[in-house]
Amino acid sequence: MKKIFGSIAASGLAMMLALMMIAPLACDRWVDTSLNVDPNNPSDAPMNLLLPAVEGSLAWYYGSDPSRFASLLTQHHSGVDRQHRSYYENYALLEGDVDNYWQAMYVNILNNANILLQKAEAQNSPHYAGVARILMAYAAGNLTDAFGDIPLSDALKGAQNTQPRYDPQSQVYQTIGQWLDQAIQDLDKQSVLSPGSEDYFYGGDRAKWKKAAYALKARYAIHLTKRDAAAASNAALAAIANGFASNSDDLVMRFGSSPTNANPLFGFVQDRNDIRIAPYFARLLNRLQDPRRPMIGAKPKTATDSIPDNDDLGAFYASINSPVVLLSYAEQKFIEAEARLRTGDLSGAKTAYQDAIRASMQWFGVADADIQTYLSNPNVVPAGDVTLEQIMTQKYIALYTQFETWTDWRRTNFPTLTPMSGNRIPRRFPLPQSERLFNGANIPPGSTSADWKFQPMWWDQ
Repeated sequence: MKKIFGSIAASGLAMMLALMMIAPLACDRWVDTSLNVDPNNPSDAPMNLLLPAVEGSLAWYYGSDPSRFASLLTQHHSGVDRQHRSYYENYALLEGDVDNYWQAMYVNILNNANILLQKAEAQNSPHYAGVARILMAYAAGNLTDAFGDIPLSDALKGAQNTQPRYDPQSQVYQTIGQWLDQAIQDLDKQSVLSPGSEDYFYGGDRAKWKKAAYALKARYAIHLTKRDAAAASNAALAAIANGFASNSDDLVMRFGSSPTNANPLFGFVQDRNDIRIAPYFARLLNRLQDPRRPMIGAKPKTATDSIPDNDDLGAFYASINSPVVLLSYAEQKFIEAEARLRTGDLSGAKTAYQDAIRASMQWFGVADADIQTYLSNPNVVPAGDVTLEQIMTQKYIALYTQFETWTDWRRTNFPTLTPMSGNRIPRRFPLPQSERLFNGANIPPGSTSADWKFQPMWWDQ
């Protein structure tokens, strides 16, 4: 039994099959094993069923714990009761709080996407393989940006290896890049089977999937500005040349209007209702007279209304059928603005910056006149060159509810946040309790200390 209850990073279909094999073998001699097959829990699934399951899980879990925790650390949201108040005011995020997220990303997403990839390769269907690799790259990127070093090359092997070693974050980033490059090649090949209407994100549109792969390459490139700002910026710009062209290319999950396919933030608010619009974020929007306030907060009804401190969450992202945005054209334009600024193209940086703001405003449904008024505000668009602080502050607003804003703050220190307690804001999540208990020999040195979550990871140094 010791081999089975190992790291959750090793779990999935292989582990479930291993558990099933514990039953006495002698029974197989006289019992019809088909009698124990549950038609509601199949041991295998075709690619056109696996793909939407992976996509739905990725969007739902990404829009749940990691984005909500990050929103408290970046002061998009405030915690006003129970655990979320302690997360917000005292940074009391503990190893048990991140276990569900860790398990979901490995079992529901990475493991199942890997099964999808293996099936696609076995069935000479590289279009499915390309999408699977992009989904894996997204999940692994989110995990490493949350925790630092993670099991990856040694993970997803089920009972064959229940205690996988951790890959250095630099190696994880290399793997992500390789997956995305291979995905782009896969999507250009001839394929026996291809994703279609079961593809929640793009309905089987391979051109859009390729753009998403390039946009992800730009995101992961710009993350490395602390390691080498020039190389990171040039790599991001090279990827952007083939990335998103408009808001219609966004990687976004649009949820439904029934309890079984509800938006995760809506579900959280209905069940717990202990987060609000943080005072820092509300005051920033009010100071800039941001016309997105009626969508972000609950109290404002017009583009000129202010958001009060600790306002309820607005309907745009907290309704039952609200979208979860995983990657957007607006984000890509902000990446372009930052990269052009860092490479000395000041004019190009300002143009991309304004395009990014406009794309975000249009995504929120802001009227053209209100967009122009906002862009005419000298506190938003200066008469001279745009600054890194302005780019990152506007990106922070545009990417409201998204995990990515925490990554941006860690690598740029913008927007300028004051710690809610002490003199530090966490720079990583604590490692999950399950890893300490079942994979303790492989976890990074020092990762069980209370100080671990304040330590910068590889790209943050």
